[in-house]
Amino acid sequence: MRIGQTSFVSFVSKALSSAAGFAATILFARLLGPTVLGRYYLLLSIVAWLSLAGSIGIGSAITKRMSEGDDVGEYKVAGGLVIGTIGAAIAVGLVVFQGPVEQYFDVERIGFVVALLAVGLLGSYVDAMLNGSHLVHVDAMLKVARRVARTLLQVGGVFLSLGLTALVGGYAIGGLVLVIPGLYLVGGPYRLPQRRHFERLVEYAKYAWMGRLEGKTFQQADILVLGLFVPSALVGVYGITWNVANFLIIFSSSISSALFPELSKLSAEDRGQQVATLVEDALSYTGLVTIPGLVGGLLLAPRILRIFGEEFGQGAQVLGLLILSVLFYGYQTQFTNALGGIDRPRAAFKVNAILIVSNVTLNLVLVYYYGMIGAAVASASSTFLSVIGGYLVLRRHVSFDTPVVQIGRQVGAALAMGALVAAANGALARMGDPLSNEIATSLLIALGAGTYFVVLLSVSPDLRSVVRDNAPEAVIRN
Repeated sequence: MRIGQTSFVSFVSKALSSAAGFAATILFARLLGPTVLGRYYLLLSIVAWLSLAGSIGIGSAITKRMSEGDDVGEYKVAGGLVIGTIGAAIAVGLVVFQGPVEQYFDVERIGFVVALLAVGLLGSYVDAMLNGSHLVHVDAMLKVARRVARTLLQVGGVFLSLGLTALVGGYAIGGLVLVIPGLYLVGGPYRLPQRRHFERLVEYAKYAWMGRLEGKTFQQADILVLGLFVPSALVGVYGITWNVANFLIIFSSSISSALFPELSKLSAEDRGQQVATLVEDALSYTGLVTIPGLVGGLLLAPRILRIFGEEFGQGAQVLGLLILSVLFYGYQTQFTNALGGIDRPRAAFKVNAILIVSNVTLNLVLVYYYGMIGAAVASASSTFLSVIGGYLVLRRHVSFDTPVVQIGRQVGAALAMGALVAAANGALARMGDPLSNEIATSLLIALGAGTYFVVLLSVSPDLRSVVRDNAPEAVIRN
């Protein structure tokens, strides 16, 4: 499958998955309110950090070593043994220190944490093997099935008045939808590893863990810090706002997932020029969705967040900053993804450290003084610093050109879109908003998306070429 098609399949799969979750989140927000959602997001944040400790970069190392094509069976078993051993140790620690954990983190049952941790680690292991086997598109489709299963289970539980238990149980059980079919599709062989297989995994993981930590910091640090200083209801508002912003990173993350195995293979074959070309292609289209999303988010933030309920409207003041964070993070991820693909985990380590240190430090200071706005400023500032660092570090290893023209076209098309959406939004306001907020918002988003892509396709021959090259042959013939 061509890289463009792989990226598109991954994007569509993630978009469908996120759309299902988005719809369910609206339902949960209206039925459960911000307080219950705040506790749920805080619980997921805790588990995310524990899952990170349980894999310490081994998942990334499994993907890297398997994608190289040698001793695949040995790396599968070695990686699974390491993750399983560390995960079991963490679970025992949770049970031993059950009281302090439940009290300090406001956790109702330690069993919730252990169940989510087990499913999370299994999912990470299977996910790593699928990507290492160059089955990125298959992994993406399985994640759609997982998200749909989780959503159906959670919605059913909420209607049965199970509250937080429904959210946690649905999340855990739905996770098995990725694990069981994923193990089957990865298939054999599984071979007994030797010491050198563990050593090569650890050699890569000792730097790659920073990338995993960086991802969790970007996604979860502000939630955890907010949990220390503000009420659960405000954490719930921020969590909803963050979910809206994070929806826009789907396309850039799909590009990263599709390119990593290919970059790894090309690097192992010492094909530097092709590596540079892939990096340039990734940077050309990383902002394809996020750039117009930033413009639209700034214009429609109050409307979008009122869909979840009136109390969530206060998140409008930070939505633009969070989308800006997502935009910066998308580019930074391409830099660290390329560094990891060419087997430069130490260099990626340095870039990730910039985001982690700045994000945590700024969150602790700014959240204390400014609350939710401080968290958003911390995210935007730290991701901007990491983009600069990532660019400078990657340039030392790969000679690539920055696609300024292509990015400029996306900005221009987004501004044209913004002008039309602003005019339409103003017209609706002058008419006294004759449509319900949900319908009006949906129509404005559809108008904006259509305008953006029509304008961009008209001014970007490169994008037209990419669409033609990666469209199915049947579509081209027609």
